[in-house]
Amino acid sequence: MHVFLTGASGFIGRNLVPYLQSRGCELTCLLRDPERLPEPLRSTVSVVVGDVTRPGTEVTRALSKADAVVHLAARLWSHTYAEYDIVNRQGSEQLVKVTADAAASLRRFLMVSSIAATGPALPGKPVTESTPPAPVSWYGQTKLAGEQALNGAPFPWTILRPPMVYGPHDRGIRRFFTLAAKHIRPQLHWGRMELSLIHVQDVCQAIWLVLSSEDRPHSSYLINDGQPIYRVSDVLKLVARAGNAWTVPLPLPAWLLRTVEWSLTAGQRLGWSPKGLAADKLREVRQTAWTCDSSLMASTLGFSPEIPLSIGIPTLADWYRETGVL
Repeated sequence: MHVFLTGASGFIGRNLVPYLQSRGCELTCLLRDPERLPEPLRSTVSVVVGDVTRPGTEVTRALSKADAVVHLAARLWSHTYAEYDIVNRQGSEQLVKVTADAAASLRRFLMVSSIAATGPALPGKPVTESTPPAPVSWYGQTKLAGEQALNGAPFPWTILRPPMVYGPHDRGIRRFFTLAAKHIRPQLHWGRMELSLIHVQDVCQAIWLVLSSEDRPHSSYLINDGQPIYRVSDVLKLVARAGNAWTVPLPLPAWLLRTVEWSLTAGQRLGWSPKGLAADKLREVRQTAWTCDSSLMASTLGFSPEIPLSIGIPTLADWYRETGVL
């Protein structure tokens, strides 16, 4: 199978490239900066230099040879709605359009979106595929708009909406390990703070299942690691144990996050945008539940996650140590 892949140099992409190759796939990767994809991977794929927002003739030529498209490229973090929109909506629209023009016999277009496009859940009630989308962040809103680019597309398509993904090359869970190494454990004081998680290898498995066995013309799936609800407090304690660190709780009340969010929003209007902090991400953080149900994909495609959190977190800690992160 010849797969055209965007976002190969990102977190999921760096794990997906060898995963698909181990299953006999030939890969063409669209990269803005080829140097961002490590040489051991870059030398095993065909590279097209370009951008999803401005696909040129090389992209069209590569798409004409593809059996499937996997669209991972996304803007994950920004201070402005416009910057999210350029990549997440406009980029998706451009890629769908050029694919429709170039790949008449495409078997599947797979867009990896996010639970953020659905929006937060109620405590104890994970969202499902039938939950009406209600994104609370610019990221979620633009990811949902990007999904809508597939409406009316002339080829079969599938959307995957994972929750928080962790594993090698991840920067999200790594922040928790970094805090634990400094003996800090955030203690959140709003609601129950629930979330779903999934290891990146299980995301790769889900992608492969779609590419190799999907027969529904148009479909959307939420995925998790087999357990829809984790308490954030339990995840942070597991991280501390895996990192061999004693930690002291650092209380974070909801009013403090709302105050910081308001200050950042006001500051943006005045041109103040501190590095590493964005009001949009704080809107996501202060929700009480980011949980989802993955039973539809399990019953439809036989999706069966292989890496529970109790194994994934200690294994990730070992990888961090081996690579010098911890």
